[in-house]
Amino acid sequence: MALIGLKATAFAAAAQLLGVAGAVLVLVWCIYFMGGLAWEASNKSLIFNIHPVLMLIGLIIIGGEAIITYKTLPLNKETKKVIHMVLHAIALILGIIGISAAFKYHNESSIDNFYSLHSWLGIGVIILYAIQWIYGFIIFFYPGGSGTLRRDSLPWHVLFGLFVYLLAVGNALLGFLEKLTFLENSGLAKYSSEAFLVNFTAVVTVLFGTFVIFTVLSQPVVEDDHSYSPI
Repeated sequence: MALIGLKATAFAAAAQLLGVAGAVLVLVWCIYFMGGLAWEASNKSLIFNIHPVLMLIGLIIIGGEAIITYKTLPLNKETKKVIHMVLHAIALILGIIGISAAFKYHNESSIDNFYSLHSWLGIGVIILYAIQWIYGFIIFFYPGGSGTLRRDSLPWHVLFGLFVYLLAVGNALLGFLEKLTFLENSGLAKYSSEAFLVNFTAVVTVLFGTFVIFTVLSQPVVEDDHSYSPI
């Protein structure tokens, strides 16, 4: 049963607007303020810039869209299942590339890996996200578990997925804080346009994640036994 009596569509619309805003903000930050994106470059910071762009657009925004599909799309459950699975796969792939960019930047800049809480949690998030996707694919899509196994697994699949998603949002905030602290220690003015942009992007990220959760807890467009309604 949904915990919020309002329809999911209103919360989902707000989430999607915030998602577009977050994607624009992180692109403006990394392209306009930090010089652009590149996989190979003499300026190694351009390699790093791929990391926040793909992590936010991938794991957070596309991952959030994958979560709310069951509540907002007026489609049959099999179609929603495929959309849910594909969006999460895209989010996972972008997240893996984004983490690879961070490793590449560190390695080519002679910077240690795994020295921060952000990096520890980041690896944990991507591993848990992959486990969640693989389990969901095997049990709910192909080859598919028994009816009893699917029914018993669904509430845990939902709760674990939300836990991993909230962990990803929280870790994104740590990442924004960490990078902004490095920039300010390197001379960026604390009240500069870039500093405000980074903080505002983090706020938008929190709001997006919040409206994703509100969508999950609200009334679905079409009720079915594979929606997030068991919460």
